[in-house]
Amino acid sequence: MSVMNLNQLHLPYSIGIVGAGPAGSMAAALLASQGHKVRILERKKTTDRKVCGEYLCPKGVELLEKLGLYGLLCSDFKSLSGMLLVSPDNDQIPAYFPQLSNSERGVSVNRQIFDQKLLELAIKNGAELSINETVTSISKNASEKWDVITANEKFEFDFLIAADGRQSKIGHQLGHIKEINTERAALHCYLPRKIDRGLRLGEMHILENGNYCGLDPINDDEVNFSIVCNSRRLKYESAKEIINNSIKSSKRLSALFDLLSDENKIQIVTTLKNKNHFIAGDGLAYVGDAAGFIDPLTGEGIYNALLSSQLLADSISRNPTLPAALKEYKLKKKKLSFQKNMLNHFFQVVIRSPLLINLTVKFLKKSQKRADNFIGIIGNIYNPITGIIKMLRA
Repeated sequence: MSVMNLNQLHLPYSIGIVGAGPAGSMAAALLASQGHKVRILERKKTTDRKVCGEYLCPKGVELLEKLGLYGLLCSDFKSLSGMLLVSPDNDQIPAYFPQLSNSERGVSVNRQIFDQKLLELAIKNGAELSINETVTSISKNASEKWDVITANEKFEFDFLIAADGRQSKIGHQLGHIKEINTERAALHCYLPRKIDRGLRLGEMHILENGNYCGLDPINDDEVNFSIVCNSRRLKYESAKEIINNSIKSSKRLSALFDLLSDENKIQIVTTLKNKNHFIAGDGLAYVGDAAGFIDPLTGEGIYNALLSSQLLADSISRNPTLPAALKEYKLKKKKLSFQKNMLNHFFQVVIRSPLLINLTVKFLKKSQKRADNFIGIIGNIYNPITGIIKMLRA
């Protein structure tokens, strides 16, 4: 009697997931609940707070609610009702998320807590976790399974999921990821707020020369503060100088924050644009930033990580064979990546043109509905085309 190939019959797979961030843990939680044997390989010993805007957009809230996970993962966090848009001339436009099913809010999350809860859910659903496991090599063996070798052990899996971030080691080893230096850098820190304690709006500040600043009020005493600028500035200015100069040049930022001292910890990430044309196939799938990463702008990173894993799990549950499931996932992920690229390019064009910024501000100030539809694009509630049409009709 011949042995059935797992690619020919939908049986529980032995699945290895590299990375325990939101993408990896969500994939593990969903696939383990389907009955698959799942093991997460994580290189860190503990869950850390990541350099991230820590913002879950309304579409992400809707996703978690549909999965019945919102209360479990976000009960400790505060919601956001919209964003305050601030122009270089200090024009301030409050904008509120349009209605989306029962969700019209984003959420400020503490990534350390959020990631830990998601990882605990994966383990509760039956996934196994191996920590302090840095992958050194991967290859297909004679049985067409994946041999994954770490510094401590050797694992064998039917199916491998790369959830190891924008600088995916798996993607580089297999030649699936191409990095493009966008000459952008993200400067990140946490700051106490002087005024507007309890304000539940995020903020996006358009600064000079295409630089921008995002504020996410995690709680009354802590604001997640990020500036994205040209990385070449770091050659002649320190990160603290860049942030302080931005605060001093803005009436709104000066009112919100004191200047940074040497005690403030600043983290720097040189942002790269990663292209991954492979995405899925041959017993391998990429999720989260490993499946493609774009210079951050609209705070949809956590949402896209969760969504890609949910799409992959759904594709596996619906299809009788793994190749068919990966083909479906790849098509859906490519469509979403195209929309994300459109959104990113749209905003990059606007913020780098003073004329377009001023015209956009004047256009939005004439109607609250226009401003709300604009924030609907930023919040992933509308795709760019739908959102622009709604703004024009408002």
